[in-house]
Amino acid sequence: MSVPTRILVKLVKSGIEPKLADFSECILNYFGLTSGSGSLYVELKDNYLIISDVSQAGSDEVAIQHPTFCPMLHLSLEAVSLPDEISTRGVDVGASILLESSDGKILLSKRARHLRIFPGLWVPPGGHIEENETMLEAGLRELKEETGLNLKPSDCLQNKIYLLALWESVYPPKLSVGPPVRHHIVVYFHAKLLEDLTAEVMERRINFEPGEVDSCAWLDRDIVSAIAQSFDEDYDEGINNDHLPKSFRALVLDENQKQIFCDLPTEPLVRILSASADDKERVSTGTKFALQKLLQFEADLL
Repeated sequence: MSVPTRILVKLVKSGIEPKLADFSECILNYFGLTSGSGSLYVELKDNYLIISDVSQAGSDEVAIQHPTFCPMLHLSLEAVSLPDEISTRGVDVGASILLESSDGKILLSKRARHLRIFPGLWVPPGGHIEENETMLEAGLRELKEETGLNLKPSDCLQNKIYLLALWESVYPPKLSVGPPVRHHIVVYFHAKLLEDLTAEVMERRINFEPGEVDSCAWLDRDIVSAIAQSFDEDYDEGINNDHLPKSFRALVLDENQKQIFCDLPTEPLVRILSASADDKERVSTGTKFALQKLLQFEADLL
């Protein structure tokens, strides 16, 4: 059986020869975005995700960010000791869809605990881009594979699904947990569903894949806003979340592997990243960033 082609990141910087991104290279630093955020141009072409500081035909300008604790910012002697199969693998690409119901709830799924990277974390449905897919096609395929939801642009307002932002993701997320084993650029999209597609309607259509997902939930705006405010590097310890419900409704599997509704505690969703390897149940830092961008985008429309 043939090995699937991995879609890798290629960097195109003004005045410099294009090149594949190195695994141990901080992409934002390469483009001089030393503040940890900025905007670049992106397109998927010839099975490469091309990131550039120069606009090109077919490219889209998009926000990009990483946390200040990004391991690739702080690699030193650790980089020398990375195994060859890690240090030479380049930077992978994923696509993820923030799906918003017509009544303003956001779908997140909890990654299965046996997965190799980010096990047990809450994220939007998503995964790797496959050969000859567009970024959006990959996001829609992963949404269907993970949740059973067969989404089309025609299910969305204005028949559109919008490119939202890019996130530079490394696992483990901190060097204190362990040396890096995966480096990704995650492409986030936002899809707002048509009026009749409420969270109640959509949750009846979910049939999630237990090999990928432990549970799914449509989260209301109070919880989504609190998650976005709990961003792992600028968290305000003074934030009061007493207004949040103590639990939220989620789809989980019972002992017979049948989907059932269950109330799960809200507190882990607003938990910030720790230095521990046993860091489950929280929302991933990249997801918090994407939710911030979504809320900011919607506020700008008001």
